[in-house]
Amino acid sequence: MNKPLQICICGGGSQGHISTGVIGSKNDCVVRVLTRRPSLWSREFVTVDLDGNEYHANIEAISDNPSDVIPQSDIILICLPGYALREELKKIKPFVRPDAIVGCAFGGSGFFIDLFDVFGEDAKGFALQRVPYTGRVREYGHSASLKGYKPYLKVATHNIGNPEELVSILRNWYSTPVYLLRHWLEVTLSNSNPLLHPCRMSVMFKDWTPGKEYDHIPYMYNTDWDDESSQCWIDCDNELHAIMAKLPMDKNEVPTVLEYYGCDSVESLTAKMQSIVPFKTVQAHMNPTGRGTFTIDSDIRYFTEDIPFGLILIKSFGELTGTPTPEIDKVIYWAQNIMGKEYLVDGKLNGRDIGECCVAKSKFCI
Repeated sequence: MNKPLQICICGGGSQGHISTGVIGSKNDCVVRVLTRRPSLWSREFVTVDLDGNEYHANIEAISDNPSDVIPQSDIILICLPGYALREELKKIKPFVRPDAIVGCAFGGSGFFIDLFDVFGEDAKGFALQRVPYTGRVREYGHSASLKGYKPYLKVATHNIGNPEELVSILRNWYSTPVYLLRHWLEVTLSNSNPLLHPCRMSVMFKDWTPGKEYDHIPYMYNTDWDDESSQCWIDCDNELHAIMAKLPMDKNEVPTVLEYYGCDSVESLTAKMQSIVPFKTVQAHMNPTGRGTFTIDSDIRYFTEDIPFGLILIKSFGELTGTPTPEIDKVIYWAQNIMGKEYLVDGKLNGRDIGECCVAKSKFCI
């Protein structure tokens, strides 16, 4: 009988919570958790989906010290936002076995670029093209709510001797088809969150000015989603695909927004975004003023991750390949003004705050 796989899940957000329950429920997996707040976690963990199905995990160990949970691990799965990836990789590096694989639940925040910078270009790594689940933390450290499954997943690997074996493992974890991609760029350049959230926010709050207050909190999707949001997303997606056409990857592995949602027009994409059940209750994150009004919250991941580790990353590949990105630039300018940052100046990524972003600089990237 094969020994159980030793898994370490890094991160205490929604993906880390959901993954702990689902992966930890597999009989052939032993799960450990690396988190900043281990005292708030229970060894008995459960993830519950919308149909009431429960995934129970017995967590082997929970720690904030990588020396406690990383050395035993065959696979380390990082479930963290882009701004936390590099520091997490630095933290775990001394304890990762030479034969271990380091992966990420979402590759579109620059995971592979950070992995190569920290571990070197010979690192053994993988990342998913889209997050495996939608859901939320239910009770921190104890349970999670799984709100949506993906019909399939795509994964890119680097320097893994038998990638098909990893694909088989992932199929077991996620109980869905998993397809192997040819190049790590096919998960690094994403038209999901890095385009979706900034495009939508820039349309919802296009009238923003410093100090502006709003009288209600709009829905991100539901009936508040409009054709202007669809058009912005499609326009930025077209620029992304123009960039990908100049890179050593198969751009067909990153379906256009219209292809992914089975749509053929701006109007049909709008109808689709309004109809997705798990999205219906999602509202924009805003701060109450105490006067019955609200202001934009620029400290949420739609800004702190999707701009410096998403849209800026895409723009940097545009610069490397000499591809114009006027629509993406408009969204960046809008976002950096709200954030009080300076990334893009005169159409170039040479602003004073660009050092805090994930950018593709090396010709290794192309």
